[in-house]
Formats: sequence, C-alpha cells, structure tokens
Amino acid sequence: MPALAELDSKLVNASQDVAAPAVAEPEVAEAATEISTAGTVPDVAANGAAVETGATASEQAFGDRPTEVSGQSGQLDGGMFTPEQYRAACDVAGTPDKWDEGYAAGHTEARQWVQPYDTKHDNTFTLKPGESASQALKDFIAGPSIGDYKTILVALELDEIRDGMGDEKFDLLFGSTQSEIDGQIPPSQRLQISSAMYSIPFGAQMETLADEYDNSLRKADEPEAPAVAALVEEKPIDGGVTAQPAPEMIADELGIQREQELV
Repeated sequence: MPALAELDSKLVNASQDVAAPAVAEPEVAEAATEISTAGTVPDVAANGAAVETGATASEQAFGDRPTEVSGQSGQLDGGMFTPEQYRAACDVAGTPDKWDEGYAAGHTEARQWVQPYDTKHDNTFTLKPGESASQALKDFIAGPSIGDYKTILVALELDEIRDGMGDEKFDLLFGSTQSEIDGQIPPSQRLQISSAMYSIPFGAQMETLADEYDNSLRKADEPEAPAVAALVEEKPIDGGVTAQPAPEMIADELGIQREQELV
C-alpha cells in the first residue's frame, strides 16, 4: 500500500494538475485576524499552509482542491472529493443545491457503480454486472466522485494495480463487458472500491489472482505427455531372458498333455 503522505497530494483529482494555493507572507499570516462574511479566518489552513487575509471559510475548507466549475451550469467538472470538500466546492461555485445529504455516504457520477446509499454500506462502491472493471475505475477517478479519504486512497491504489496488470487482464479477473467472461467471475471477486479495503492487503491478493490466471494459461499451452501402451506381463525363462513362448510350442505341449490323459 503506498504511503499516505505519498498519496495525499493525489486525493482530489488524479486527472488534473492543480495549482498550489497562494501562500501569504509570514508577517501577513501572523497578523491575519479579520473576520470574513463566512466566518472566522484562521491564520493557517488545515493542510498547514498560510492563507491569504480575507479568505472565506469555504475557500479555506476547499484549500487547493479543484475549483474548475462550468460557468453556466455550475456543474463541477470532476475529480474525487471527500464529502466536506465537495460541499465546500458547491458553495464556492455558487451552486449549493448540487450538494445532497445522501452524498455523505459516498456518491459517484460514474454509471457503472452501485451507489453506497442504495446498499446501506457507506463508502462502498460495487461494480455492476456486465461492466468493464478498468473503464469503471477510470470513470470513478475522473468523477465527480465523493468518498472519505480512505475510499479515495483505495481507488488510487487500484488504479496503480490496473495500470501494472493491464486493462484486458484486469477486466478478465474483476469485471467484463463480455457476458461469458463476466458470468464466471465470483461475486466476491467483482471489483469494489471501499473504505473497508484500506486496512487489508488487497493489492497482494489481486496480484495473486493474476499469477494464478497466468499459470493456468501456461499449463493449458503445455503439450500433453505421450500415451504409454500397456505392456503384457512376460514370463521369465531360463537364462534370464523374458519372452512369450511361440504359438507352435504351446500347441505341442497341449497335444502331449492330451495324449497322456488318454493313456
């Protein structure tokens, strides 16, 4: 599992480069005590960086999260967010109605996933039957998708596994658009993105499945051993040589035996 510090910078939007937030001069940060219309402005943001004087509470909560918003529709462009980040983003975009309280349990605009609020399992997304696992994962990360930070980290690690394994094998093992393949995938093996996976070595388990699949293909390609004909047990004779008696010898012996019986 990649280190948390290593992945933290990728939490919000794996598909976009996000500019770092502007940092106030130390003397300005120390003196920042003004109150904005949205609430008290702290000297330091949650991520440890100093914030500009006059920033609203929503802007501070949003931090360096993606803020690209469609100017006309107010639709957030995409990315992965925690519920708090997404709600703040809606406020920043001027579209607070985009937030739904059900999103606190998790939500994605990627159509291939069963939503957490449909299963009553918070922060757990299960791939629907007949869907490509690789494409569904890419669409989840493209978002907009909402989940706690553990769910987001799991999604990023799954994407690293997908990238290393390749889309074709990933689909064969975890979800495919081909019904004959998809029907053979056990329900427990179908792709999931869940905060519960954060504490288990799911990456190693998935790699083991891939290795077993490769081994089965190698065995199927190996040529079969030639069939060995069954040998008739041979009778040892004098001199240590094994051979079957000639047919005429057998006939002679039977004839002699018959004559002896008639006498």
